[in-house]
Amino acid sequence: MTTQKEFVDVGHTQVAYFKTGSGPDLLFIHGWPLNGTTWRHVVPEMAGFTSWMIDLPGAGDSPATDLTPLTISGHAETVVRVMDELGYSDVVLVGQDSGGMIARYAAEKRPEVVRALSLCGTEIPGHHPPLISFFTFAGKLPAAAATFKLLMGNRAIARTPLILGGTVADKSLLDGEMRETLLDPILADDAAMASAIKLIRNFSKGDVDPLAQTHRNLTMPTLLVWGEDDPFFPVDKARAMAEQFAGPTKFEILPDTKLLVHEERPHEFAALTRDFLHAHA
Repeated sequence: MTTQKEFVDVGHTQVAYFKTGSGPDLLFIHGWPLNGTTWRHVVPEMAGFTSWMIDLPGAGDSPATDLTPLTISGHAETVVRVMDELGYSDVVLVGQDSGGMIARYAAEKRPEVVRALSLCGTEIPGHHPPLISFFTFAGKLPAAAATFKLLMGNRAIARTPLILGGTVADKSLLDGEMRETLLDPILADDAAMASAIKLIRNFSKGDVDPLAQTHRNLTMPTLLVWGEDDPFFPVDKARAMAEQFAGPTKFEILPDTKLLVHEERPHEFAALTRDFLHAHA
């Protein structure tokens, strides 16, 4: 899928986005340390909708500046600004991993604009995966950039459960098109790597646990799609989290998948999202 990107001014930087299709608006929000291209296999399946894929500041083609807040709350404010500047009156937010957390905080700030949510493999209040805590610790080390390049750049190390092996059930994805499209560009871009490190360094439990209250404030329909074998955010905890949302909520499980269900099963994720939106939004 070719991506001719445009830019929207959010004050502290220019946020890159790619727009395709026609119909109701869907805004796709990626997680750490990826960029909007992670939705490349999902968006073509969303016929009947206008899909917008953004690169959060510091990722992809959205540069971080000295004024850019590289925090979860900062990214949520950025998404709100994107929605305002693009003039949405009715939009569905689709988010994965930390992008799903950012989507929930943005929806809480603009409930009159966000019609529905579709989330996959994302943070659970009260649950703090050890590997994310390790990444946060590693991000504070003096040689953080070199450490991350070693851990993610070495294909044998990256495939271990302690690094990226827990993100996908099919580990061949870590050596193929997904690596070439998403991981290698980050490792080769010093500015993107520095921004990714700064974001994970700033990450804390205080970003996650307030989601419990946020969920009680979200009355729009919400779809949760989970990898059956997700080691970061276990299915049983995610299912319990689904009960916190104030609006109509549906919980779906995809077998033989882990954290990145949208990368492993893009067709199924897209179909579940389409069907949910046609039924509820």
